[in-house]
Amino acid sequence: MITYFLHDGRNEIGPFTIDNLKNQKLTRNTPIRQEGKDSWAPAEKLAELKDIVAPKKIRRPKDIVPVMMERVIDFKKRKPKTLYGILFCIALVAGVSIYSIQKSVTTSKPVTRVFSVPVEVTETSLTASGVADAKKPEVVIPKVDNEKAARLRWNKLITANNSSYGIGLLGGIKNLKVFVTNRSDYPIDQAIVKVSYIKANGGVWKTKLITIHGIPAQDTKEQSVPDVGRGKKVTVSIQKLISKKMRFSYTAGKKITDTKDPYLMQ
Repeated sequence: MITYFLHDGRNEIGPFTIDNLKNQKLTRNTPIRQEGKDSWAPAEKLAELKDIVAPKKIRRPKDIVPVMMERVIDFKKRKPKTLYGILFCIALVAGVSIYSIQKSVTTSKPVTRVFSVPVEVTETSLTASGVADAKKPEVVIPKVDNEKAARLRWNKLITANNSSYGIGLLGGIKNLKVFVTNRSDYPIDQAIVKVSYIKANGGVWKTKLITIHGIPAQDTKEQSVPDVGRGKKVTVSIQKLISKKMRFSYTAGKKITDTKDPYLMQ
């Protein structure tokens, strides 16, 4: 008769016949060897023991289908409750948002700014009954002098610049242009720009005055400058400006007598 030995993790127990092994609750991984052999093997590897080893539980399709149907039926039962819960949460969030918006609209009051306007009040006159008859005050709106505002900030509105230019091997400036940009709302009748030619040592070799006529409002006008045989670089500056529409006259170095409106055309 064939007998077998088992190993419980510490000791070897047995021998057992196949009938005895039925009471040992063998698992698929229980170490077992046949008497007379030295090699151990899992119980599931021995063909003669396959009927007493606990089989591996495998769900067959006929076992899975009832479980899936049960879960589907359970979901259908719970679906209305879940849907109602989601709709309730959405309604709650929307209500809170609407309430917050209405509260912010009602609590935030518009700020009313009051501007002071000069008011000229005429004298009161007495009626025949001796009661003072006060005339309604007349509102005087001060006139904005746009021309004066432009004259006072002319140096921000009217500027002079030069183009790029060529420099000879031994010095000299060629292909030079002067630009006058008028950002004011008034045309410039005449602009005189001084071009200074700078030597290599930083000193001024020569200056030349360039006149540009008729510069439109919000526009730029250019003027070419004759080539010269000396100089390494140039600088430009405005020497004179005249605008009849602005009633504006500026001359560099001229002594200012009217400090409130120094560039008013006389």
